[in-house]
Amino acid sequence: MKEKSRNQILLSRQLSRIMIIDDEHVLLNAIKKYLMAKEFNIITCNSGKEALRRVKKEKIDLLIVDILMCDMDGYEFVKNLKNDSQLGHIPFIFLTAKGMTEDRIKGYEIGCKAYLGKPFDPEELVAIIDNILIDERNIKNINNVKNEIRTLRNQINDFGLFNRNLNFTTREITILLAVSKGMSNKEIAYNLNTSIRNVENYITRLLHKTSSSNRVKLANYKYLSRFKKANDGNRTRE
Repeated sequence: MKEKSRNQILLSRQLSRIMIIDDEHVLLNAIKKYLMAKEFNIITCNSGKEALRRVKKEKIDLLIVDILMCDMDGYEFVKNLKNDSQLGHIPFIFLTAKGMTEDRIKGYEIGCKAYLGKPFDPEELVAIIDNILIDERNIKNINNVKNEIRTLRNQINDFGLFNRNLNFTTREITILLAVSKGMSNKEIAYNLNTSIRNVENYITRLLHKTSSSNRVKLANYKYLSRFKKANDGNRTRE
């Protein structure tokens, strides 16, 4: 196993929280101790009802659920979980003494990531957990990138409409960005090799164009720096 993979696995263990639900206290504590020795963050519950109460209050990344419990079996627990739009996405593993093919099929049909029959090899459980946590984290990273791209695309579209309406010149954009970074008129003038008076005139013009009451309001346009380079060639020059 490559070092990078080891680091990725260790990080996913340290950053994730796993809830184990089983009414067999001895087995529950044994699994907890074993997984904590592997650096997992573990929460335990003795019943499905208790788990439902706690999962609504605590951030859980993975559930390990026993199917045969007295108050609420694993299938009913998952059904309740999926009826809640805030919780239905949490991945889960089934642990059970029921090892018939139809039981496993039923488990997979309702979305379980793995189905382990008792007794099971604890190292197999660890391997399954690692795969699920890393896959879930990768999916979250992909979704985060997609959201960032979507936000940036919206900002670019907004900027295009905004700039067409106000018809900024290249120099106005440059000064607007400088003001948004907190630069003084003297600093802007020095960087642009122009007079302070000229900068003051530009800022007055920008305040008027953007309907801003003061230069602090101009800081709202700092996001334009992302697109300045891409749009410089298309702008009307002073």
